[in-house]
Amino acid sequence: MIALYNPTVIGVDPGLVHTGIVMLDFNVKERELNVSHAVVDGLDSSAARKEIEQMTPHKVYQTLVTYIEQYRPRSGFGVDERMVQANADFKRDLDGWLLRNTGVKKVVTQELMELCHCWKFPSKTHHQDLRSAARIALLGMMLDDTLNQVLYTFATDMQDGRTWNVTVK
Repeated sequence: MIALYNPTVIGVDPGLVHTGIVMLDFNVKERELNVSHAVVDGLDSSAARKEIEQMTPHKVYQTLVTYIEQYRPRSGFGVDERMVQANADFKRDLDGWLLRNTGVKKVVTQELMELCHCWKFPSKTHHQDLRSAARIALLGMMLDDTLNQVLYTFATDMQDGRTWNVTVK
């Protein structure tokens, strides 16, 4: 069990209409998980940064781990240029990591998302944008050895009856 590492992981799904943002703030020692979310209109990386800063007022921004869903160009579509530029803008402005989402639904299951309280959100809109943002955050955690251990601890604790206090905002 990781005693002192309490990561705050951000997932971002940039979109032409809406950009979904999900925060997973872990406190392993206290067995607490705070989940928060926001939606920004369009491909506004500066607005996304401000939302993240508002979600994490007591955190040093550079300590956050931010994963951004990477757009892959699909030849023949007019949105490619804007989305490719958004990859660069979000990576720069959020100081994050771009991750491809290929096969993410097979790796980050609905069951895991429900366990992490990232399947249903209090607002009645933007569920797909927020689910995509949560999926990319969880995928990023799975791909990082230390973050994977935090996620594993959370998941096994919850499955084995060692409940965590989960707050969703």
